[in-house]
Amino acid sequence: MRIGVYVCHCGGNISEVVDVKKVAAYAGEQVDVALVRDYEHMCSEAGQKLVLDDIKEHNLDKIVIAACSPQFHEKTFRATLVKAGLNPYVLEIANIREQCSWPHFNYPDFATEKAKDLTNIAVAKSRLDEPLGAKTIPIGKRVLVVGGGISGIQAALDLGDAGFEVHLVEKEPSIGGKMAQLSRTFPTEDCAACILSPKMADVPANPNITLHSYSEVADISGYIGNFKVKIHEKARHIDMEKCTACGECVIACPVQNHPQIQTPPKYSVHIEPDELVRLEKITAEYGSNGNPPASETLIQILQDINLEYNYLPKYALQYTSEVLGVPLSLVYHVATFYTAFSLEPRGEHLVRICMGTACHARGAPKILDRFEAVLGIKAGQTSEDMKFTLQTVGCLGCCALGPVVLIDEDYHQMTPGKVEKLVEAYAENKEVAWQN
Repeated sequence: MRIGVYVCHCGGNISEVVDVKKVAAYAGEQVDVALVRDYEHMCSEAGQKLVLDDIKEHNLDKIVIAACSPQFHEKTFRATLVKAGLNPYVLEIANIREQCSWPHFNYPDFATEKAKDLTNIAVAKSRLDEPLGAKTIPIGKRVLVVGGGISGIQAALDLGDAGFEVHLVEKEPSIGGKMAQLSRTFPTEDCAACILSPKMADVPANPNITLHSYSEVADISGYIGNFKVKIHEKARHIDMEKCTACGECVIACPVQNHPQIQTPPKYSVHIEPDELVRLEKITAEYGSNGNPPASETLIQILQDINLEYNYLPKYALQYTSEVLGVPLSLVYHVATFYTAFSLEPRGEHLVRICMGTACHARGAPKILDRFEAVLGIKAGQTSEDMKFTLQTVGCLGCCALGPVVLIDEDYHQMTPGKVEKLVEAYAENKEVAWQN
């Protein structure tokens, strides 16, 4: 057995930390090592030619390369061995860059000793290497996609459109994942449902996709191209072939979940009588037969309170928590999640300036500067007279008309010169037509 060992400098990435001469000398002391070299760039054409010539000249039958990760150049050196007439699988690579010189940059002595050990390990393993042959294994056109979130849905659709038979497994009763719980997406503030809903509808419509909702992967066995998967489908207690999603089974179900929530004391927070009347009027619309509203109406009630006060007062949040019997933390979670809600008083008119790509390119920053100058406030602030609140948004959904400003519910195609007159009109509560 004749093993050739090559230690790479990697253009200083290794040699500036690891003493490659010591590593090469140590490798030369090992049994069966017939040749040792250190070279500046083993992956270069010259480096590969060096290995190729040495194999032929010194009759080497095993090769060890001490260099960077095999993820980068294992294929390169295997091809070199094939050119020299050796089997590509009698090659071993010791990673002395990612595992030595880089992580131990400040400890060169330790990095050198570790590089010696890794190279010695590669030499020991090369003694056991045997020539191997490549095998061809047929791979079917069936694919398992685990998880029905937006990524799983898109993967299933792409594979299905490419002609693969796809089995999409989702542990929840419905696909959509976390994205289905969002109102908008980062960073463009696009409507989450507008993106997700069409894709969710495309899944059952694709003839190549079989959806296994309310199911989990129970077991996986086999190997690449021949996996066997067991899917555990949870009991639904209905005939899925006949189900029309009418919801009648919920009413007929003998098992009902009634959360046992301790009733908090009535209105522990102090609320002025007039304000209490306003809040009770809002919540009364969602109750029935004298009963308080259900906790599921939280978002609708917060929307009405926000519309009534133009923001969500602290006492209103506490009142909502007690009336619905839900934790105050949950009320704050919802109130701070949706951008439509505000915990700070807003002005009579809400000015939203679109800073999306199209509007930004057409001068939105200058329009923002002009609004800040005219109103005397910065984005995110409210004027002292409580007339205007200024905000910036990622997109208003009308890029072709940019730059665009949304004041209350009215859209205006803007230029800096129009700002002052527009502000005056809203300040005097005049009827304002579409600005373009």
